[in-house]
Amino acid sequence: MKKLKKEIPGFTLVETFIVLLILSILILIMVPNLMQHKDFAEQKSDEALVHVVESQMTMYELEKAASKKPSLQELMDVGFITKDQKEKYERITKKGQ
Repeated sequence: MKKLKKEIPGFTLVETFIVLLILSILILIMVPNLMQHKDFAEQKSDEALVHVVESQMTMYELEKAASKKPSLQELMDVGFITKDQKEKYERITKKGQ
């Protein structure tokens, strides 16, 4: 009696390892690049927030005919900026000093 070996379609272990190796190399190439983009986007976001808060300070001065710059708390109380904007602005300006 002769045993028949059935061919089961699929990937061999070597083929699977090669695919995993290629994917690993691609990930190693992409991760540092993604981190650079994330840092750049965060920096631009911080710059935009500083610009917005300073613009709101100017608008407050013009609207209220104030002779001095308002505090962040004043801007928040009147509704020119939100609490989150105030906290982020304080964090950014402390980091920059």
